[in-house]
Amino acid sequence: MSGTSPCGPGGQLWNLTLAQFRQAAAGRGMPGCGAVAAVVADLGLALVVKALRVSEEHERREGRNGLLQAAQALLGRPGAFADDDVAAFESYLHAEGHDAQQAAARQACAVPLATARVCNEALAIAEAAWPEVVESVRCDVQAGVLLIGAAIETVLLNVEVDLGALDSLSARQELREIREKVRSEAASRLERIAALEIK
Repeated sequence: MSGTSPCGPGGQLWNLTLAQFRQAAAGRGMPGCGAVAAVVADLGLALVVKALRVSEEHERREGRNGLLQAAQALLGRPGAFADDDVAAFESYLHAEGHDAQQAAARQACAVPLATARVCNEALAIAEAAWPEVVESVRCDVQAGVLLIGAAIETVLLNVEVDLGALDSLSARQELREIREKVRSEAASRLERIAALEIK
């Protein structure tokens, strides 16, 4: 597959049309699963934002308005990691020399971990949003949670793969521990949200 960056004007994946992004994901080395997951997470968060906005338009509520503002402020952050993921991959491919390769490998692990952390923030907002949204848009929150949760699992899978490029056993172990902490945090939130949905 081509290693040429698929980015549109301005050098950002978000400047591509949906059709162009899909084609790039299908036909090039980049964007890979990490970038696709970041976009999916941002779209999942967008559904949560929509549910809060529609609910607030239906009936203004002080606590919900603050939650809506927090969700709107976070919107765009998960998706921004799509370009970071492409950049990390490009850096790894073009790294010359052992030290540069190891630095690029660490960055290739750092980006998906950072993506997962922001996704956990999005899950926290979704958890808080569930009891605040009107019944007719709760399905949007549910769908958003499913998308964000899948994105977290995807980027953490990336971390496991990229760890193999690191020579340092201690660095690999440290990053595995961080990965498991992030995964555990996400799993706990997903369980709590699932319990809210059942009530």
